[in-house]
Amino acid sequence: METIRSQMTTPVININSEATAQEAAQLMKEKGIGSLLVKGCEGYVGILAERDLVYKLVSEGMDPKTTPISKIMEDSILSIAPSASPADASSLMKEYKISHLAVMEGDDVAGILSIKDLIYHQ
Repeated sequence: METIRSQMTTPVININSEATAQEAAQLMKEKGIGSLLVKGCEGYVGILAERDLVYKLVSEGMDPKTTPISKIMEDSILSIAPSASPADASSLMKEYKISHLAVMEGDDVAGILSIKDLIYHQ
């Protein structure tokens, strides 16, 4: 059975929750990725996706140079095991209307899986 281990993106790129939306967008562009895990004082506190930048920042007229990503990120991170099937990941994304999942091995984030990863690896 094919698993998402071969489809997930590694290494995981993260950013501090007080970084600005502009810094986050620049990092995404530089790394060629569509999401960042957001770190706070106690570890990961959320996830920021391209969609958050458009739907929450741009559409609300916020200033990307001054808006901390903590104001626009999703503060819940849904996760899945690397041994899960692409169909399981797709179903979870559809159910929660999200485009990124953290791939967890025990307590560690092993990678990020995006809807694009699922599409391009078919």
